[in-house]
Amino acid sequence: MRRSKTPGMPGRPPASAEDAEARRPLEPQTDQALIDPYEVLGLSREADADAIKKAYFAKVREFPPEREPVMFKRIRAAYDALRTPEAKAVTDLFLLHPPAPYEPYKRAPSFDLTFHDDDWDRLAAAYSDLSRSDFRADFREIDL
Repeated sequence: MRRSKTPGMPGRPPASAEDAEARRPLEPQTDQALIDPYEVLGLSREADADAIKKAYFAKVREFPPEREPVMFKRIRAAYDALRTPEAKAVTDLFLLHPPAPYEPYKRAPSFDLTFHDDDWDRLAAAYSDLSRSDFRADFREIDL
């Protein structure tokens, strides 16, 4: 027969404030797209794959995830943006031409649906040849 835990038995120790802070989900950073990965890793734009890898591991040693989780996430994101040649090309393209700033959705303009007097003229011109200026299709060669 199994023994059930009684309320008086100690379970896990209460979580400290640091543990609660570490488990708290991070808010999305709005300036994440504006961070230059070359600047985070301390590299020039002409850096090759070996220099990127060396700079990444040097920064990870400097800012380990246990002590500096926010900085480690920035370093990891910068390395992911530069790790492969394809990702590096996309990153370089966005650094040259950043995406357009976000503009909130605008309401569609309201249209005037009432029928005005000048609408009669437009209607007559649309369904007749009154406004036509090229009459060459109406004429043909004269047979003599």
